[in-house]
Amino acid sequence: MERKCGVCHDRPVRFRCIQCHKPVCDECAFKTEHGAFCGRDCAAAYRDFKRTQGSEAPRGRSRGMFITLIVLVILAAAVLVVAYKMGWVPGLPGS
Repeated sequence: MERKCGVCHDRPVRFRCIQCHKPVCDECAFKTEHGAFCGRDCAAAYRDFKRTQGSEAPRGRSRGMFITLIVLVILAAAVLVVAYKMGWVPGLPGS
């Protein structure tokens, strides 16, 4: 038995909606650059989901960059303290 479209219920299934996985025929499918959907609502939900995922990624990267910067500053300070203790760096004026 051949599966029928979940939208029109007449034609054979050609796709599955990327968002809700509903079976869809070629004529009923709402096609975008992301693939085939059962309608505009699912296409919009998928687009919004992808935008949300994309906007969170840079925040995570910038947080990692901030932590890296802090670690580098601490390491530079440690190197300066060691250099000062070893006598490689002259003392501060007035001390």
